[in-house]
Amino acid sequence: MAGKKLRGIYAMLVTPFNSNEDIDYDALRAEVDWCAEVGVDGIVATPSIGEFACLTNEERWKSWEVAGEQADKHGLTKLCTVAAPYTREVLEHCKVAKELKFDGAQLIPPYYWIPDETEVYRHYQEACATGLPIVIYHNPKLSKFFMSREFVGKLTKIDGVIGMKEVMTDRHIHLESLFKEIDGRAPVFTTFRAFTTGMLLGSGGGFINAFAVPACVKMWQLWNNGGDRDRIEAIQCMVNEAFPRGGEDNQRHIGTTKMVTSTVSGINMGSPRAPYMLPEAHVEAELKKALPKLNELLQD
Repeated sequence: MAGKKLRGIYAMLVTPFNSNEDIDYDALRAEVDWCAEVGVDGIVATPSIGEFACLTNEERWKSWEVAGEQADKHGLTKLCTVAAPYTREVLEHCKVAKELKFDGAQLIPPYYWIPDETEVYRHYQEACATGLPIVIYHNPKLSKFFMSREFVGKLTKIDGVIGMKEVMTDRHIHLESLFKEIDGRAPVFTTFRAFTTGMLLGSGGGFINAFAVPACVKMWQLWNNGGDRDRIEAIQCMVNEAFPRGGEDNQRHIGTTKMVTSTVSGINMGSPRAPYMLPEAHVEAELKKALPKLNELLQD
């Protein structure tokens, strides 16, 4: 199965909400426009930070439609997240994504109950059989399923797998052996925390939280144009310093993500859906102190 070759920076979109916790589709369109202006190669609609787990299927599909239509205006690659706790629902999402002419989708292993490798392999195999190209999404903190490098190597041999998004960041313990095992069969995309590490190992780019897109686009451009490696590393260090740490281990993670994206993009993403909340005020204050240093590094 031939899918679109993925390479570059793909923005993980936040799903904006208004004060009634309804999706703000105008803000979603503005977010896609902003990502395009910054220089992304594609978008990922309703990822984990897009709160897919807090959306109805109808809201999720409408978000794909709106984000996809806006992405088409800019010629961006369109991906979405088809994750669900069981395969039958994933297949339904794949069907809708194909109807909306998405280029592919990212898929995390089934979550809540802990599956074994046979179950996860079947999950991916059936998703790929729909004809929708699939990006493996490895996030063991959320899925509760750790993919060994050997198992990932097996998954990348499934017809229809076109890439992997890896959230783990340790080079020596995990990333080096992972890249070696995959051996170029599918591009690996890292997160913003380990972006330069990924490039050194031969990544296909990054699946990047929307707020870190400007920095990662700049690093990617510098890297591919033979730019100053010291500057690239300085940007990476400042990204890790400026943006709140913790990720999936952090309480108020989704609220923090929405606040940071609002601050960086200038688009109001609203609060997450209850019971989740925005972070305490000091988190935003600390971010605003750090951002000027990062922005200075991004200036040509």
